[in-house]
Amino acid sequence: MVNKIYNIVCVSDENYIQHTAVMLCSLFENNINKDFHIYLLTSGIKMDTERKLQNLCKQYHAVLTCKTYSTKDLSNLPIGKWNTIMYFKLLIPQLLPNDTDRCLFLDVDMVINADITPLYNMNLSNTVIAAAEDMPDCIKIKNRLGLKQTDAYINSGVMVCNLQKWREKEKKQPIIEFTKLISNIITNEQDVIALYFKGEIEILPIKWNMTTFYFMRTPKIFDKYLPQLKEAKQHPNIIHFACPIKPWFKDCQHPYKKLYRFYLKKTIWKNYKFPIFENMTIWGRTKRIIRNGLNRMGLIKDDLYCIK
Repeated sequence: MVNKIYNIVCVSDENYIQHTAVMLCSLFENNINKDFHIYLLTSGIKMDTERKLQNLCKQYHAVLTCKTYSTKDLSNLPIGKWNTIMYFKLLIPQLLPNDTDRCLFLDVDMVINADITPLYNMNLSNTVIAAAEDMPDCIKIKNRLGLKQTDAYINSGVMVCNLQKWREKEKKQPIIEFTKLISNIITNEQDVIALYFKGEIEILPIKWNMTTFYFMRTPKIFDKYLPQLKEAKQHPNIIHFACPIKPWFKDCQHPYKKLYRFYLKKTIWKNYKFPIFENMTIWGRTKRIIRNGLNRMGLIKDDLYCIK
């Protein structure tokens, strides 16, 4: 009997390879008996960097395929505070083999904390993509894009993709052509996904994409997800470090930052020196440390402080 292959897609560059390795390590460690084919979509990484990532994947009997794609054809698309390579997510059906009928896309600023079987195998017979809804800020985004508030606007960090149905859509209108037509109203790839796949998106439970905003003392979350929140915070399946001060900075206050360090120690980047994200005076740093300590003890309750 041939083992099932789990196709995992991620986008990264030289600056984020260490974090890619941590995410993949967490995926492998929590899905130890699965066969993975990892597709890394990149604008280019060093040969030595690819070799290190290949060695990590081989350690877990996973296959790694690096797909290098030029950003030249995407250079006129808006990027805001992000990077052009975010649009590589839209190229998944083109860059993966034609006989690949399903994949799971994962951002690299994540830790996978559970068995992904139910996520990967979910029913997509009537949809093209399954993903978690974005935070309430998307209300304004929907207005800007001309979407109804009942239309889905997702966080694209975790996406289960029905590639057969996606390719069928591509035959009618290639997604990159579509993106160029609407480039005057979009700011990132999530806008494109919301418009291109309108009516063809399945919404995932929040536990599959627990962003930093959900861990805040006053979480940025739609009220309809509040019944899921306590369990998802205590037992998150995927932790998405979607915030400026990520766990590879010394001053990160995320409640699951230690998981990043745990998996980092299992990689060749284990001797990484954690820098400080925020430049402060000694007095400013001292006040911040005291404030964070008081938050941990519950003596003050900062709305933006992250808790389990």
